[in-house]
Amino acid sequence: MIKTSHKQQPQTECFTPFLQQDKTQSPRYRALFNYIQQQILCGNLAAESRLPSSRELAELLKLSRNTIKQVYEMLQAEGYIETRQGDGSYISAQLSLNRKTKQKNLNPDLKPIRVSDKSELLQQIRPLYHQSNQHLLLPASPALEQFPWPEWQRSVSHAGKQMKFSSGRHLMGEPQLRQEIVSYLNTTRGVHCDMEQVMICSGSQQGMQLAFSMLINPGDKVLVEDPGFPGIDGAISTAGGVKVSVPIDRQGFRTDIALTETQDARLAFITPSRNFPMGYTLSLERRLQLLQWARQRGCCIIEDDYDSEFRFDGPPLTSLQGLDGEHSVIYSGTFSRILHPAIRLGYLVLPPALVPSFNQMRGFLDGGLSSLPQLALADFMSRGLFASHLRRMRKLYKARRQYLLQQVAKRFNGSLVWEPCDGGMHGVFLLPPDTDDKAIVEQANAVGLGLRPLSYYYDEQPALSGLVIGFSGYNEEQIDTGLNRLQPIVDRHLQ
Repeated sequence: MIKTSHKQQPQTECFTPFLQQDKTQSPRYRALFNYIQQQILCGNLAAESRLPSSRELAELLKLSRNTIKQVYEMLQAEGYIETRQGDGSYISAQLSLNRKTKQKNLNPDLKPIRVSDKSELLQQIRPLYHQSNQHLLLPASPALEQFPWPEWQRSVSHAGKQMKFSSGRHLMGEPQLRQEIVSYLNTTRGVHCDMEQVMICSGSQQGMQLAFSMLINPGDKVLVEDPGFPGIDGAISTAGGVKVSVPIDRQGFRTDIALTETQDARLAFITPSRNFPMGYTLSLERRLQLLQWARQRGCCIIEDDYDSEFRFDGPPLTSLQGLDGEHSVIYSGTFSRILHPAIRLGYLVLPPALVPSFNQMRGFLDGGLSSLPQLALADFMSRGLFASHLRRMRKLYKARRQYLLQQVAKRFNGSLVWEPCDGGMHGVFLLPPDTDDKAIVEQANAVGLGLRPLSYYYDEQPALSGLVIGFSGYNEEQIDTGLNRLQPIVDRHLQ
């Protein structure tokens, strides 16, 4: 007796919902591929079930036959379907998908992805404020409208032509930019270095991450200012360090406490030219004490010189690195705050003894940065545009700070007291004791203001209540608008 072969009937009902999909979201072949893929993964199209022929599916979905053929070829190439000679296309038997649920995300067998203890630790760190430049009075925001875009575009164009002469293999950064940074730092900040000591980073945060990972072991203590910059918390934690918060006063970092009560610390991170956020300058006596501690114990100091260029009452102060003699201090700088936040370039100036190990680590980390922005910035600096922009911004920011101080004094009747500072891009204004500055800022953020609560920057010592208000990125009209929104909020909290 001869057996008659019967072809399996193709499944067509699964394709009907595809007709209701938005036809403008993506190319039709890609949309159909994604749809069939999900039907297979969810189990709606079972293993070894037969698909409609290209002609049948084209008629059903009102698509061209070539589109269907293209989709089937893509599915076959990725192993979802197989073609049987003379018998059409079938869901691959190799998949062995036995899922009955229509949504794989609801599968009770799925387990959450495990993360490291380090990742869990990061979740416990105080969150950083992330607000756009659309918020008024945002601290550390440069005057974006003043940036010389035509000149920058010319530098970018020049850099594009120069790239053919660059190997793109400089782990420490493009030599032209590193040399420009050396010339600038030697002249304006008293930093002693040569080009081989400069490492270009994608902003200061990457530099901090690299430095902490290279300098401390799990459990090592790191001295930081209190109040201080919260952006380093993650870098210290991921390196396994233990942050030790040291109080500051008007002379800066309390070396009398730091160097007597925490003698086993491995590293110190400080902002000697201008503490963030208070603006205090580390005294010469304490600078020398800190350097002596580092030399005697073989420790390192990271000097974050984040906005020292904007000193309004006299020339910029000499860096701590300039007093050190290239032995114990890593000097950190950034162009993001000076020029534009989109220019994600910063740098480290390393002691010569650390250059080989940092250079090797950089090769493992990312192999170096893109040449184009580095060459563009090098050209921008070599033509004197960086220096002239700094001079203009220093004058502009001083005028904007003066206007902010006048308006605060006029509007708030002594309830906001300015903490004097010789420069910077923000002002600290103290509130009466026990005022909830975080509640004020939460309400201010809701109406488009980017100011920060002073208490946020404290770790351990009793926090002062106050507001950290940015002025550098805002003209007089914008400052007025911001203060008009802030005034009723402060008044309500002080009633």
